[in-house]
Amino acid sequence: MTDDMRRQIVLREINQGALAGMPSEISESAADLVLAALDRYDQWAAAGPTARLARIAEAHNQETGLGGLTSGDCTECGHRWPCPTNTWATTTRDPLATWDPADDDSEDAR
Repeated sequence: MTDDMRRQIVLREINQGALAGMPSEISESAADLVLAALDRYDQWAAAGPTARLARIAEAHNQETGLGGLTSGDCTECGHRWPCPTNTWATTTRDPLATWDPADDDSEDAR
């Protein structure tokens, strides 16, 4: 679908009240915001689960201070490193299985 066609669909649907529930008029800049959000979603969806998990793992890394010193905690969630989220994002799992937090707890934490 071309960008112009996508823009016309967004403008038509919102201005006819299909998405808002009542008639409204939006500006071209508002349509640009909606289209940008849709584009970001399309990029996110196209990246696939592997790329999304890699970004999650990248965000949950070990805190490192000046001189390479570390507190031993995750920079994102504050749990002890490696945090359960990093472990979950970097290990191979069945995507249809339910996640049990106890699966990632160390023996000491049980």
